[in-house]
Amino acid sequence: VLVEQNFRFAATIADRHYVMEEGHVVDMIPNDQLDANMDKLHTYLGV
Repeated sequence: VLVEQNFRFAATIADRHYVMEEGHVVDMIPNDQLDANMDKLHTYLGV
């Protein structure tokens, strides 16, 4: 388990990415699906 706010760093080493909001997991994106979900991630991360 790695808890990291630096998404660019975490994306290079993680197998799965969990998005948490107010202490709850709201989404899980496997590393091989990151490119297909970048719009969703930008919405979650506000970037």
